[in-house]
This record gives sequence, structure tokens and C-alpha cells, in this order.
Amino acid sequence: MGKSIEEKHREMLDRDPGYALEYARMEEEFQFVRELIRARVRAGMTQQQVADKMGTTQSTVARLESGGTMPSLRSLQKYAWATGSKVKISLEG
Repeated sequence: MGKSIEEKHREMLDRDPGYALEYARMEEEFQFVRELIRARVRAGMTQQQVADKMGTTQSTVARLESGGTMPSLRSLQKYAWATGSKVKISLEG
């Protein structure tokens, strides 16, 4: 049986400094995407259900959750409302 994606990812982090640097640079985006998905799962909703509440399409929600687009604050507020969550923005120094 082949290696899992997580195993391959860990190997690449260990072996390829360029990969590790790029991953570290994108970590905030990955964390943001994980938070969106976590909110939807916590609400027990499908992407389609979130989309219906937001007044948009499932493919739009999928793009938000894949990091394929950088949403506006308004879109984040709609997503949060649809999932019973709140948007909290923090700038740390």
C-alpha cells in the first residue's frame, strides 16, 4: 500500500527546504481554510446547506473552503452567520 498524503507531505517538509519554506509562508491560509471547514462541520452542515443559507452556490462554498479565493469580509460574515459562528479578526505583532 502506498504512503498517505500526510506521510508524503512530512517527507517533503524534511527533504525539500523550498517546499518547507513555501508551506510555512502559506500556513496562515491553510489555517484559515481549516477554520472555515471546522465551523461548517461543527454546525453539522453540508456545503450545499451553507450555500443555501448564504444565498450562493455550493461551488462558491467549495472555493472558499479550498483556499481557491480570498473572500471579502462580507462573504466571511455570511459564512459565519450560515454556520452559527462569529468572525473574529486578530492582528498580532
